[in-house]
Amino acid sequence: MSIEDLAVYLGDSKRTIYKYIASGDCPPYIRISSKNIKFDRADVDAWLESKKVCPQNMKERKKNDL
Repeated sequence: MSIEDLAVYLGDSKRTIYKYIASGDCPPYIRISSKNIKFDRADVDAWLESKKVCPQNMKERKKNDL
């Protein structure tokens, strides 16, 4: 998928996708040329999965920290 496709898929702007890329916090991608970057949907889904936050676990951690 292209940067435009990724932006739609994530519900973000293209500018946000470029920020993810610049910061290194983005799904793996293939650089075909300097202006042509492609993402594999499976890589994007795995990246999203790695970003999951489980609120229940956070409550338990806070209890243990007290």
